[in-house]
Amino acid sequence: MDNQPIIKLENVNIWYDKGKPSEVQALKNINMEINRGEYVAFFGPSGCGKTTLLYTISGIEQSQDGKILINGRDISNFSKKELAIYRQIGIGIVFQQFNLIPSLTVVNNVALPMAFLGVSQEKRTAEAMQLLERLSIKEFAERYPYELSGGQQQRVGIARALANNPPIIVADEPLGNLDSVNAEKVLQFLKELNEKDGRTIIMVTHEAWSLRDARKIFYMKDGEIIKIEKSAPKTVAETVSKNLYEELSPQLNFKELAAKTLSSMLLRGYSVDEIKRFEFFMLQRFNNKIDADIFRNVLDRPFKDGGIGLWKQKAKKISQYVEEIIEERKTVEEIYKELEKNPENPLRAEIERLRNWLMEEYNGKLSEIQILRLNEIIYERLRSIIDIKQFQAVLNLPRNKFGVGVTLRTSRKISEKLESILGSQNNTTITTQTI
Repeated sequence: MDNQPIIKLENVNIWYDKGKPSEVQALKNINMEINRGEYVAFFGPSGCGKTTLLYTISGIEQSQDGKILINGRDISNFSKKELAIYRQIGIGIVFQQFNLIPSLTVVNNVALPMAFLGVSQEKRTAEAMQLLERLSIKEFAERYPYELSGGQQQRVGIARALANNPPIIVADEPLGNLDSVNAEKVLQFLKELNEKDGRTIIMVTHEAWSLRDARKIFYMKDGEIIKIEKSAPKTVAETVSKNLYEELSPQLNFKELAAKTLSSMLLRGYSVDEIKRFEFFMLQRFNNKIDADIFRNVLDRPFKDGGIGLWKQKAKKISQYVEEIIEERKTVEEIYKELEKNPENPLRAEIERLRNWLMEEYNGKLSEIQILRLNEIIYERLRSIIDIKQFQAVLNLPRNKFGVGVTLRTSRKISEKLESILGSQNNTTITTQTI
């Protein structure tokens, strides 16, 4: 590993909606260097700018100010063709949401980047099979993404990122949709790519335990790098300052966790870029940095103009829903304050109000017994007596087995809705796998 930086950013600034009422500065005067063959991590809460920084290095986001030097060349001055070539051979991207093409088999998903470079069908299939073998998923080559588990899909995503043999691998929350076993496998492979292949690894994460193999951590908050920490592998997570971790960890901040949860929930089927931008602006709304009207306008505005690109009616519906979340969260905070004073308080009126809100889109009719059971499990969920999986299971359980007896789809919607206002108050993270 030489000491020449493969990546260097000088005074990089990025704004969304610059000059408009909804103006937000996503990156603020970023100066940083990453050496060839380093394993680094961008660490911080949702909305702090770490994904924007990753996308800037990847040539996906365009900076309005500063230099982005990759191997000494400023990619902010690249033409569209030069940027496309850079993204094809200069960098490999691993996404949290996998982003596999559902109509293509696993081997064809992996081979696709090579097709853009004009590699023959025979050669790209052979190369793709080698990558799948290395990731221990060769046996799934002819399956489709929907036939694989989340961990298997993520390994396919890594194989695809390696297809054109890029020197830099960037991973945007690669563990976010994985269980602990598959998360461990992904971390081990990223480490192998760094130590055995000599590739530069950049990982975005908000979980301290996943920093164990990183040699350098860029701590981020509010669009700025607030600290840079170097350490030997396996000791990094132990060196994370407790105070700094508590300040940056999303597990201690409802707004950040709710923004992430709601983004995945409300924009299912949208691109990673659209979801990330939605999450960013929703966090601005939760923090009252923009008002409801500006938020709705951002949702409606075309993506190329800095918005999310939802059609007007959907933008209106989602913005109203987000305002409901903000109001209902106040109710939940009042409930927790009351429970702290009197843990045995049944909070009947508050539970009923919460139940009515959760069920307002439900078209069926609940019996008195079903309503009582629903009230019970809402109360138990608020007190963390049951977790999200148990709550959803009881919703779906038949009435003759002491459940609420709603459909699986309805139980998922109700669970999502409740979790969106509970946030981290009960130390529970809801993911697309659990819902």
